[in-house]
Amino acid sequence: MRITKLDGLRGVFSIMIVFFHYREAFLPEYLHQFFFIREAYTFVDFFFVLSGYVIAYNYHSLATWDEFKLYLKKRFIRLFPLLFFTATLALGLDIIGNYFFPSMVDNVDTLPVLLLRYMDTLCFTNSSPILGSTSGMNGVSWSISSEMISYIVFGLISIIAIKKNNRGLLLGIVIITSILFAVYNGSYINTGDYGFIRGLISFNLGYFVWKISRLNFNVPNIFEYLIPILLLVIFYVLNKLIFGFQKEMLILAIVPIFFASAILVLLKTNGLLSKILSSKPLVFLGDISYSIYLNHFLLVLILPRLFFGMFKLPQNNFTQLGLFILIIAFVIIFSNLTYKYIEKKGSRLLRDIILK
Repeated sequence: MRITKLDGLRGVFSIMIVFFHYREAFLPEYLHQFFFIREAYTFVDFFFVLSGYVIAYNYHSLATWDEFKLYLKKRFIRLFPLLFFTATLALGLDIIGNYFFPSMVDNVDTLPVLLLRYMDTLCFTNSSPILGSTSGMNGVSWSISSEMISYIVFGLISIIAIKKNNRGLLLGIVIITSILFAVYNGSYINTGDYGFIRGLISFNLGYFVWKISRLNFNVPNIFEYLIPILLLVIFYVLNKLIFGFQKEMLILAIVPIFFASAILVLLKTNGLLSKILSSKPLVFLGDISYSIYLNHFLLVLILPRLFFGMFKLPQNNFTQLGLFILIIAFVIIFSNLTYKYIEKKGSRLLRDIILK
């Protein structure tokens, strides 16, 4: 199922995540401190909501254990090739950095620790405490673990609920329980031990977006303009708060619902914003957004350090901005290659092996 404007929006937000992770030391202060970039980490919640909507759309009739196994195999095939590639690349780079360039590494880990983080990532468990409190390899991979856990929970509940005709109720209980846990834990923006809680909340909201979108009603196109306006207001307010319990609970209360509402509005409108998001450049970014997301963290961590540290490039606002633009372009080019040769070809290879 393809809705091009949602693909385009996913592409835009994936680039904003790149902006967020770009190191402060290598970016002009006026750009790094821009409130819209500083709060861009919340776009991960958008990815979860959108994923939940797409899965509900495509697998709402999931009813048997055989269908569940096939569903999980397809989800594994979709996620694993690029995850394996980026985790292995991160492992190699960490080993090289730790043993040969320790002065350029933030935290030097032993080989057993690196291997545990590697296995935690490949087992899709690094958003949970199953293998300990590691964040896995490649800092953003926690959300892929959270995604897989959300797939499993959705699939299991779908099978149970088909018999009892109460899937929405059970998924609602999962959302409420996850919210209560986040409040009890005093934290929502988790990326390690309990990052899967964050995923469960937004992913399962996506199911309700799908459910509501099936109703026969229209939304005036003018409502599309509220999406960027409200997003700017929310990010501006969040940026004024010091990160802590109050801010995290405000994010929990506002951000997932806002992204769920935004997706629903876009599903029911066809205004100017829809046309912009459906443009070829943005849809292209949406197509390669998974590669952008998993590739960028390594690239923006290493490349600025190489140019400004090892190659002694003079560091000023002009060179910082120029290198930033070049690295963003490189992330897109590199991600297009991994999309074609890792995501697509890797998925075809796994499909031939697993689905035979």
